[in-house]
Amino acid sequence: MIHLKINYEASLAILEREVEGELLSTVAVAAAAAVAAAAAAAAVAVAESVAVALAVALALALAVAVAVSVAVSVAVTVAAATAAAAVAVALSVATAAAAVAAAVAVAVAVAVALSVAAAAAALAAAVAAAAAVAAAASVAVAAAAAAVAVAVAVAVRVAEAVAVAAFCFFVLEVFVV
Repeated sequence: MIHLKINYEASLAILEREVEGELLSTVAVAAAAAVAAAAAAAAVAVAESVAVALAVALALALAVAVAVSVAVSVAVTVAAATAAAAVAVALSVATAAAAVAAAVAVAVAVAVALSVAAAAAALAAAVAAAAAVAAAASVAVAAAAAAVAVAVAVAVRVAEAVAVAAFCFFVLEVFVV
C-alpha cells in the first residue's frame, strides 16, 4: 500500500511538471506570436505614415505648382493685356476690347484647368489616407484573431492536462482501492 502511495505521489509530481512544461511552452509561443504581431503592426504603421507623408507632399507640391502657374498666368495676362491696350490705342478701341476679352478668357481657362488638377490631387491624397486606415484595420483584426487562436490553444492544453490528471487519479483510485 505504501509502495502504491509513493508511486501515486511520484506520478502526480511528474504529471504536474509535464503540465507546467506544456503551459510554459504554450505561453512562450503566445508571447512570440504577440511580439510578431506587434512587429507587423509597427511595420504597417510605418508604411502607412510614409504613404500619408508622400500623399501630403504630393498635394503640397501640386498646390505650389498651381500657385506658380496661376501667378505666371496672371503675369502673362497682364502683359498681354498691356500689349493689347498699346496696340488698341494704335488701332482702335473695339480691337483693344476684343484683345483684352481674349486674354481674360485664356486666363480664366488656365485657372479652371489648374483648379481641376488641384482637386484631383486632393482626391488622391484622401484615397491614400483611406487605404492606410483600411490596412490598419486589417492588421488589428489579424492581431485579434491571433490572440484568440493562442487563447484557444492554451485552453485546449489546460483541458488536456486536466483530463490526463483526472484519468491518472481515477486509475490510481481504482487500482489502489
